Amino acid sequence: MSTEFKIHEISGYIQSIYLIEEKERLLLLDAGSRPDTEVILHFIKHKLGRSFSDLKLVVCTHAHPDHAGGLKTFQEKGIPIAGPENFNDLYQGMRGFFIYWIDILLTYLVAVNKKKPIKNILFSTDIQFDFLLKHNDPLPGFETWKALKTPGHTGVDLSVYRPDDNFAYIADIMVGTEKKVFRPYPIWFPNEYKESLQLFINLGIKEFLLAHYGRVKGSKEKIQGLIEGIPPE
Repeated sequence: MSTEFKIHEISGYIQSIYLIEEKERLLLLDAGSRPDTEVILHFIKHKLGRSFSDLKLVVCTHAHPDHAGGLKTFQEKGIPIAGPENFNDLYQGMRGFFIYWIDILLTYLVAVNKKKPIKNILFSTDIQFDFLLKHNDPLPGFETWKALKTPGHTGVDLSVYRPDDNFAYIADIMVGTEKKVFRPYPIWFPNEYKESLQLFINLGIKEFLLAHYGRVKGSKEKIQGLIEGIPPE
């Protein structure tokens, strides 16, 4: 039988942030950007009326500014953080240095487009997770949730899957609205991206939490359409 839980959608700097409330525990799906940390803390304390210590785990899906920016802050506050293996690879070396600053610039471009003020979104590119998550691993302390390896947008993307309820938080694997979903930009690994989308079909996932933007239904036909539209690598 499915464990009772609530999904809270918090408006972040440029993305939606999802906080799962499961009885006495809270699970955060992605750490948001650096300025989102205080927004999340305020929500826990003033909207939910709960202690910050109720936050038992932060799962990070990939190393982009609007998903990993708050990781260090949460870890410094004693909250365990979990994420994929090889998470730090994206920003390593000279190539990684340029990718990091391109990602910072892209984040600011989205912020300007959304009429958000310019804030400090610089973040650490060297994260030491308390838990490393592999494909199909249950989340520590939240065993009804599983990590799925879903690369393509980057080389190490994770999704967070709840089999009992046929839905998943997929971060940036898809973006869009209730009426239409799109492929993200960039897709670094097209073939792996196709496999990740096919995995969603194979698992029969019916509903998706997107970081950009909201909670959407995802039919087999919609996802298949995305697969067929991807050019070969």
